[in-house]
Amino acid sequence: MDYAAMMLAALPDRLVEKAKAYFDGQDPAHDWYHNLRVMALCERIGREEGAEMEVLRLAALLHDIGRAEERRTQECHAEISARECVPLLRAEGYDDSLIATVQKAILTHRFRRNNPPVTLEERILFDADKLDSIGAIGVARAFAYSGVLGQPLQADDPAQHTPAREFAQKLIHLKERLMTPTARAIAEQRHAFMVAFFQRWESECRGEG
Repeated sequence: MDYAAMMLAALPDRLVEKAKAYFDGQDPAHDWYHNLRVMALCERIGREEGAEMEVLRLAALLHDIGRAEERRTQECHAEISARECVPLLRAEGYDDSLIATVQKAILTHRFRRNNPPVTLEERILFDADKLDSIGAIGVARAFAYSGVLGQPLQADDPAQHTPAREFAQKLIHLKERLMTPTARAIAEQRHAFMVAFFQRWESECRGEG
């Protein structure tokens, strides 16, 4: 089932095209295809969990449109996206109440201690974004972004960040942070694959594999 196509079919074409333009030139770990994967997961999880799909679809579409500006200004991309979504949604005729709800979901997808996801839609967007950081996709994104940053594949210096250190310090813990039953179920196989991959990686780096 193509959940991304299902979500795109339910969204205004003009809004989708405007959102897509924000991702021009974005790095491969945070590009339009990352956005599509998060949208697909939101569609899948939202249907299973009984979410308000209009809110969830709009938040998923627009949750990362601030990435390019974040790269330029270092401002949090969630805050930029929440701000940028307002004129886009108003141009499509959405009312201020719905826009505020979408903004809150966008703001909380980047979970910080003082602003956790609360509503079902907020929790689903958070979960979908984290699920795209684990499994085969998560492994690929870790290596792709490491390349963007000019990091080595392997290093003896404990201060040097590498994809394996990204896994050990962050990715291995993401499964524990997921909030919805459907996302936790999806995470099981993704997590297991990722763990097995990095075990194999370490083995091959030692010449054992």
